Amino acid sequence: MIGRKGYISVFALIVMSILMLIISYLVTTTNMEGIILIHTRNNIQSNYLSEGKIQMVLYDKYYGEDFLPLLFGALRENKSATMDIILDNEDLDEYDSISNVTISLNKNSRMEFELRSESDYRGVKTILNASGPLINDFFEMGNPILNPSTIDNTLEEDFYNLLNKIYDEINLGHNDLPTTTYGGQFSNFEKIVLNQVSNHNYYLFGYRETMVEPYIEHIDKNNIVLIIKKYGDDEIDLFLGDEGEIDSPLELNGLIFVEGNITIFNKLNFNGIIILKDGDILVKSNERPKINGLIISSNDFNVEDLQITYDNKMIYKYGTYLPDFIDPKLLLFKNY
Repeated sequence: MIGRKGYISVFALIVMSILMLIISYLVTTTNMEGIILIHTRNNIQSNYLSEGKIQMVLYDKYYGEDFLPLLFGALRENKSATMDIILDNEDLDEYDSISNVTISLNKNSRMEFELRSESDYRGVKTILNASGPLINDFFEMGNPILNPSTIDNTLEEDFYNLLNKIYDEINLGHNDLPTTTYGGQFSNFEKIVLNQVSNHNYYLFGYRETMVEPYIEHIDKNNIVLIIKKYGDDEIDLFLGDEGEIDSPLELNGLIFVEGNITIFNKLNFNGIIILKDGDILVKSNERPKINGLIISSNDFNVEDLQITYDNKMIYKYGTYLPDFIDPKLLLFKNY
């Protein structure tokens, strides 16, 4: 009987030991699952915060205030530098103190942007990279002329939408001009003449039938943004150069927008973008004008009198003054 009791005691101890091991395993497993669950939740939240920072820069508060100005500066200076946007503390989670989003530009077949965002949520750090093309597709087609004849039929609607956007919204207030760039916007003349008298030395004359004397403005900058809209219902004419000196050189860099016609008298070498609304380009010089960049027009025009070369550097530099030129498309997220 005593032996039987001893056997039961030993068996009970074994059972209790096994139960304790099982309980200990269950407790440990439960704790581990809890830790894993918390870490997973924190990791998801950290990823969410990193993505939210990119969304704020690309589509929300920081797009117009920080993102665009940084891009404008880089494109105008032909730089591919890395730049930081610092988010306000009010836009950060209370458990995340990393406030910078890094922007970089890369030129491959197209100009591409990359945004790098970091978050550290309750000790869980995530790094998120987002990238995609930066420039509106039409400006990177490689075609020096954009008009109804050069646009594929499938793109006509988008092309005219872009034209209308430019026609309706182009103005000098679109963004700040660098100190090295002249800006002129006119809608009160019937004719404007732009002459070059020496290097970085130009005169602009504005004429209207009711004026006794022309409007005269001296320009001492080599880069120009010239926006000329029609006076009333009549189209306006822009004359580049002096009719009496058709063999004189004329060097211009910038963006020219005209609701009307452009007549070229001098040996023009233009670097930049020319946009015509309901107008034509008439060449009166002895030599064919050289256009390095892009011509955009709502009409077809005679291109045989022009030497036109697609130049993306000039397009990137002066396209920054156009609405919808910057058109970022987010194509790829990478998590590190």
